[in-house]
Amino acid sequence: MNIPETLANFLLNLLWPVCCPLCGAIGVPACVSCLLPLLNPPLPHRIASSSLSLFLWTGGLHEGRLRDLVLSLKYGGNRGIGFAMGKALGRIFPRPGADCIVPVPLHRGSSRGYNQSAAIAEGLSAEWGLPVTSALRWRSPMSAQTDLDEKKRKKMPLGAMIAKAGKIPGKRVVLVDDVCTTGTTLLRAASGIEGAGGRVAAAVTWSWSPKALH
Repeated sequence: MNIPETLANFLLNLLWPVCCPLCGAIGVPACVSCLLPLLNPPLPHRIASSSLSLFLWTGGLHEGRLRDLVLSLKYGGNRGIGFAMGKALGRIFPRPGADCIVPVPLHRGSSRGYNQSAAIAEGLSAEWGLPVTSALRWRSPMSAQTDLDEKKRKKMPLGAMIAKAGKIPGKRVVLVDDVCTTGTTLLRAASGIEGAGGRVAAAVTWSWSPKALH
């Protein structure tokens, strides 16, 4: 046992009472070493629309423990767990040839106090050494995708997301979201990046649904 690390975690827990949901270690939102065995990534897939396609790297199917962790991140107020999830993803996937990591933005008017995709992106950044750039924004208010059925998700209008001025031209980008369900959100994000003169090297999510590839 690493006594100094254990003591540090105990003292941290006094200030910030959290523990790993998998092993119970105190002072950490989640242990990366606990998360890694949960990941069962498929080979990179392509998600595509009529005009755009991109590689998707993802940790596994959106079910069981992987789904529970996303729910804790999004609705349990556990932002720190997203950082650990991002670090775990950064260890199973090699650093891509890219200039920056861009998280999918929160919907305008969201009541959530933080962007769960940005938390995952920050963990990836810590592993890969790539900066996180909040380069995208929603063009107009939209319903959260979790409130919509599959057909309505796929009807998200082209141009729903656009890049902020000066953030993207000439850059190779890794897009990050928590879950890929139909792939539509990531494709709209990629469209916003490429429309501003950037290029998407890959998209990364914690979990995915096979619907994304249909």
